[in-house]
Amino acid sequence: MNSIYLPSLKKIQVKNFSLYNQDIEYNFVNGVNLIIGGNGVGKTTFLNLVKYGIIGLYKKELSVRTYRGEKRLSRTSHPMSYFKNRMKNKITKAEVILTFTVNETTFTTIRGLDEIILKEVIVSEGNKTYKLEGEIIKQDKYEKLDEAEKGGYLQYKFEELVKANSNLNSFNDLIFFVNNILFFGEDRKTILWDPEVQSILSSKYFNNPELDNLYQEYRRQEKYNDSISRHKSEDIRAISKVLKKIKDSDSNNEEINALKALNEIRIKNEKLNTILNNTQLERNELENRLKVLRAKKTKAHNQLQEIENKIQETEANIYKEVWENLNPKYDLYIENIRSMHSCPMCNQEIEEREVKRILSKDSACFLCEQTIKVKEQEPEELKEIKKRNDTILNEIQQYEILIYKDESNLENLDNEYREIKHKLFDNKIKIRDLEHNIVGNTNSQDDFVTYNAMLNEIEELENEKNKYLKLSKENSEKANAILAEIEGNLISITKELSGIFSEFANSFLEMKSYLTFDNLIDSSVKMYIPVINDTVRLDSEELSESQRFFIDHSFRMSLLSYFYTKPSFFICETPDSSLDISYEENAANIFLQYLNNPNALIITSNLNNSEFLEKIIENATVIDSINLLTLGNPSIIQKGNNKLIQLSLKIEEDINEKKRKNSKN
Repeated sequence: MNSIYLPSLKKIQVKNFSLYNQDIEYNFVNGVNLIIGGNGVGKTTFLNLVKYGIIGLYKKELSVRTYRGEKRLSRTSHPMSYFKNRMKNKITKAEVILTFTVNETTFTTIRGLDEIILKEVIVSEGNKTYKLEGEIIKQDKYEKLDEAEKGGYLQYKFEELVKANSNLNSFNDLIFFVNNILFFGEDRKTILWDPEVQSILSSKYFNNPELDNLYQEYRRQEKYNDSISRHKSEDIRAISKVLKKIKDSDSNNEEINALKALNEIRIKNEKLNTILNNTQLERNELENRLKVLRAKKTKAHNQLQEIENKIQETEANIYKEVWENLNPKYDLYIENIRSMHSCPMCNQEIEEREVKRILSKDSACFLCEQTIKVKEQEPEELKEIKKRNDTILNEIQQYEILIYKDESNLENLDNEYREIKHKLFDNKIKIRDLEHNIVGNTNSQDDFVTYNAMLNEIEELENEKNKYLKLSKENSEKANAILAEIEGNLISITKELSGIFSEFANSFLEMKSYLTFDNLIDSSVKMYIPVINDTVRLDSEELSESQRFFIDHSFRMSLLSYFYTKPSFFICETPDSSLDISYEENAANIFLQYLNNPNALIITSNLNNSEFLEKIIENATVIDSINLLTLGNPSIIQKGNNKLIQLSLKIEEDINEKKRKNSKN
C-alpha cells in the first residue's frame, strides 16, 4: 500500500455570494473549526463551498453507463444551479477561493458560483509560485468531452497535478474520499455498513493501485456487457411485438400457424432453459451452503467434544478433592441400584422400598451409611464451561435445522430439474414434427419468408444477448478473483485498523469495541463489521441513532489515522443533534482524540445549548469559529430571538477567551 496525501485546508474566501450579507474570509486551524448559526443561515452551503473548492460540484466519482450502444464513463454531479439558487441577488459574479495543500504543494482554486466553473488555479511548489495554464470550461460541458479531448483544459491539468501530489490513482479517488470519508453530512449516511463503499476502500486504498485498476476495468466491462445484453433483450421484445401482430392477423394461414406454433414452442423452451439454469444455480448455491453448514456443524461438534472433555476433567478434579477416599466406582454402584434394582456387591435383587431408602440418602454411603462430604456448590469455572457447552449444543441444533431445511429444498429442486428436462425433451420432438410439416409447403411464401426472417433475427439477437451475458459473467468472475486477492491482503491490516477503531469507539460507548473482517453482511464482499460488547452488529439499526453515528465516526477517524501522513480534515454536520446528555462528553472526547494528530476538525452547530460544545471549547488545544448568524441572513424569527443571538455571542466570546489564553502560553 502506497502512502496517500489528503488535502490540508488553509483558507477560504467567499465573494459576492448573496446568501451571506458580506464577504467571508476564514483561515482554517489544525484544531477545531466551529461553524455556528441557526437553521437556514447557510452552514451546509458553507461546507459544500469547501468541498466545491477542492473537487468541484461532484457527488460521485467515475462510473460506467451505456449510451446508444457505446460505453461512457462519467461522474455524477449536484445540480449546476446548486449555488445560484441559494443567492438572493443572482446578477453578481459570485466566487469561492480556497487554498489547500496536498503533500508539499499548495493550491489556490478560484471557482464560480453563479456558473459552475474552475476559473483559475495558483500553484506554489517550494519557492516557485505560478498560474496553471489551460482553457476554461464549465463543469457540465467538461463532463461531456471524451477523455482524449480534455487534455488542454484547466480542470484536467488541475486534477492531474492534484492526483500526482496526492499519490492517488486518479482524481476520482479524491472525489470518493472527500464525499464518503472526510464528510459526514446531515443525510447521516453511514459507511461502516455499506458494502459498496467498503469494497472501494479495500481495493483502492489498502492495496496496490495497479491491482485496483485491473479490478475497476473488469467491473466496468462487466457492467458494459450487461448493459449491451439488456439492449438486445429490448430489441427482441420489439420484434416479438411485431410477430404477435402477424399472429393475430394471419390466424387462418396454415403455414404461418405452423410457424407460430414452432416459435411458441421455442419461446417456451427459452423460458424452460432459463428456469433450468436458475434451478441449477439454486442447486449449486444450496450445495455450497450445505457444505458450509456441515463444516460449521463439524467444527461445533469438535468444540463440544473438547468442552465435554474439559467438563469431565474439571469434575474429576473436583471429585478428587472432595471425595478423596471415595471408591472410583461409587457412582456406577449407585446407578446400578437405581436402574437395575440389584446389589452391586452380590447382584441379588433389592426391593423397591429399599432402593428408595438408599437413594433418598444421597449424602450417605449406601453400604455403611456414614456421611459423604460433598461440595455444596458447583465452582464458577465449571458453570461457565457448562454454559458454553449448552450454547454450542444449541448452535448444533440450529445447524441441524438449517441442514434439514436445505436438504429438503435441494431434493425439491432436483425433482424440478428432472421435470424441466423431461418437458424440454418432449418439446424437442414437437419441434421436429412441426419443422417436417412446414418444409415443402409453398403457399403464402412471402409471409413465410418475412415471418421466418424475423424469427431468425430474434435468434441472432438471442445469441448476441447470451454472448454479452457470458462476457459480463467472465469479467465479473475476474473481478471477484482480484477482489479475493485484495481481501486476502486486508487480513493483515485488520488488526492494526481494529486497534485504532477500538480507541475511538471505546471512548464513546465505554464498552469493548473492535472490528472483524468478514462477508456476513454481503456474501460477495468481505468488509469491516463492528463488534460491540462481543456482539457482531450486522445492521446499523441494531444501535441507537447516536451510537451508530459515532461508531461510524470512529471508523472514519480510524481510517484517517491509519492513512495519516500529513494534516488533513474531517467535516461533521451538527454532531450533537442526536445526543442525549449522558453521551455529550464522550462524543466530544472522540473528536478531540482525532486531533491528537494535527488535523482540521470542522463541525457545525445549530446553537443548541449543549454540554458537547462546552467540552469541545474547554478542552480543544486550538480552536476558531465562524458565526453565520451574524455573517448570514437570519430569518425574522431568528433576529427576534435574543436568546439565540446571545448564545452565539457567548460561544464566540468563550472561543476568543480560549484563544487569548493559548496565545499567552
